[in-house]
Amino acid sequence: MENLAFALLVTGPIFLMIVGGYLLTRQGMLHQPFINDATALVFNVMLPALLFNSIYSSTVQPSKEIPLITAAVLGTFAILPFSWLLARPIAVKDRSAFIQGAFRGNVAIVGLAWVEKAFGTVGVSQSAVLVAALTIQFNVFAVILFVFYDKDKKFGLGMLLAELGKNPLIIAVILAILFRVASIQLPEVVLDTIQILASASLPMGLICIGASMKFGQLLRSSPTALMSSFLKLVAVPALTIAIGWGMGLSPQYLGYLLLITGSPCAISAFVMAHSMGGNSQLAANIVGLSTLLSVVSASIGLALLKVYI
Repeated sequence: MENLAFALLVTGPIFLMIVGGYLLTRQGMLHQPFINDATALVFNVMLPALLFNSIYSSTVQPSKEIPLITAAVLGTFAILPFSWLLARPIAVKDRSAFIQGAFRGNVAIVGLAWVEKAFGTVGVSQSAVLVAALTIQFNVFAVILFVFYDKDKKFGLGMLLAELGKNPLIIAVILAILFRVASIQLPEVVLDTIQILASASLPMGLICIGASMKFGQLLRSSPTALMSSFLKLVAVPALTIAIGWGMGLSPQYLGYLLLITGSPCAISAFVMAHSMGGNSQLAANIVGLSTLLSVVSASIGLALLKVYI
């Protein structure tokens, strides 16, 4: 019970922030234009500030996180053939959203919020490069996936590089690494400004997630959305932890893997499905359902991790 209580202390506040965002919207305190603008602000400014600050101010060398990154990337890659096989019986138009929902996690908001709650700022610093690596992997897989299931689109390196090059999270991580390698010292006033923006990113991001949820749609969620959510919340973290354990990663690093790769499906999965001709309604259901179920899966996973590892 003690381990489960610890796990709920990690996931509970994050869940309540999401519920708070939903309730604020239901009470009419948050409106869609504000939610859209706030979400854009979080993704384009605040989260990049968090990742930049975490890497730039950290004493951890990014090269030392290679085993952690390897385990997460391999575990995420390993889920693709399973999700592809499970997608065969469902309608072709639904397959891309189903498969994307199985691997694309909300690593930058929910994942990092869990890590910060469980391991503090050190955990965020050690997980920042992992978040960037997974963000790159998610975008590469998603572009290939939607082009594969849409015969009207042709995959090209230019399309892929364009998707990666305009992602502010990836840009922030690359800049932070370059600044550290070049030993560039930022003025204190600039660094303090970045830290203020970073401190607001996770609470604002969590409120925006809750504000964007539509529980009416979740009640109509199909078995397809449930299966995709199961793969994302259970299968992916199980695979990454197994790989990490086999590589001899420390229990703390296994905790990072659980909380980052066990995060729910990201809202960007809906955006990608909508923009590239996939089933955006199914994608939205997977995002909402996995977000609700993630508090249960992450809490149980973290408690089991503390017991057995």
